[in-house]
Amino acid sequence: MKTNQNHPQILFQPTFGNRPEKYIGRDGIIEQFLEGLREPIGSRNRCTLFLGQRGMGKTALLLELGDRAQAEGYVVARVTAHEGMPSAIIEQFQLNGSKFFDNDKRKLTGVNAGVLGFSFGLTFSEAAQRQYGFRSKMSLLCDRLAEKGEGALILIDEVHSSAAMREVASAYQELVGDRKNVAIAMAGLPHAVSSVLNDKVLTFLNRAPRVELGLISINMIRAYFERAFKTVGIGATDEILDRAAMATRGFPYLMQLIGYYLIQYTPDGASITDSIMDKVEQAALGDLDENVFKPILNPLSDNDLVFLRAMARLGGTVTTSRLQAAVGRKGPSLQTYRKRLIEGGVIESPRRGELVFAVPYLDEYLLKEK
Repeated sequence: MKTNQNHPQILFQPTFGNRPEKYIGRDGIIEQFLEGLREPIGSRNRCTLFLGQRGMGKTALLLELGDRAQAEGYVVARVTAHEGMPSAIIEQFQLNGSKFFDNDKRKLTGVNAGVLGFSFGLTFSEAAQRQYGFRSKMSLLCDRLAEKGEGALILIDEVHSSAAMREVASAYQELVGDRKNVAIAMAGLPHAVSSVLNDKVLTFLNRAPRVELGLISINMIRAYFERAFKTVGIGATDEILDRAAMATRGFPYLMQLIGYYLIQYTPDGASITDSIMDKVEQAALGDLDENVFKPILNPLSDNDLVFLRAMARLGGTVTTSRLQAAVGRKGPSLQTYRKRLIEGGVIESPRRGELVFAVPYLDEYLLKEK
């Protein structure tokens, strides 16, 4: 394996939380969200929920949206959901918006500071810092950014139902009602987003567009592999490109893994061989086992796993009737597991009475796992 940095590995970033040089397969989703930012203040398209299982590119998508939004005139605050999230969002807006106030170093004292809420730039006056909560501070920041022609975009990763989530989402709804130039995009696992939508305080989010991040076109992946390998001077026949693209099964994280290992294992100026592909597939699937499958399966009950292993043994698209016969259970009992596993993004129901695995290779992993 290469240990030097001669190859631009940024083409492939198979680490959660990182982003490759080019984000492929989601152009329509990105443009739809940007169109929402261009729509009048208060548009429902300024609030979007992105759902996807681990490895579907949620974090990378938020990073891409943040970069694109800055070009549209938005200051961005990107955070991972946690209890200190409201304060973290304020700090991000102050940090990322400060460049617009580089020349604004004047000190405001007395009544002016009390009215405006800022001592200078985006730094709150002592009174505002002490007395105002998240919603009021966000209102002040939106007004201050508007002076520079900038809007405010909040990006929240790993969203889940919590007191902090309620505070942020409720404040967003009020800011929209006050006609502030603010937008929000949230990404999370399907069951986590579902818990947020079922929160009685946050029912307004059910009106927001929901985007499910699924698999990427194999043809798009093949085309990207071809361009990437040419960029780094690696040869690849049509047969190798087909094999590499098909091996990903359209899974974004696996695309990054396979692309990364192909560059690592192929000598400089050489061509990818079938033996290299064998090593790459073994390494990539090993990472997939550790970083995707185990985190997905660890929280599940023994009965959930019985359900999933029965699906894996049946193979392909499984009908409810065949699954009932395989596990020896019917009615409400089976429906409970089905519903929970669908909400968790482990399986999907493409048509009524049919089930498939939501993540490629998970069925094979279940069959070999002891």
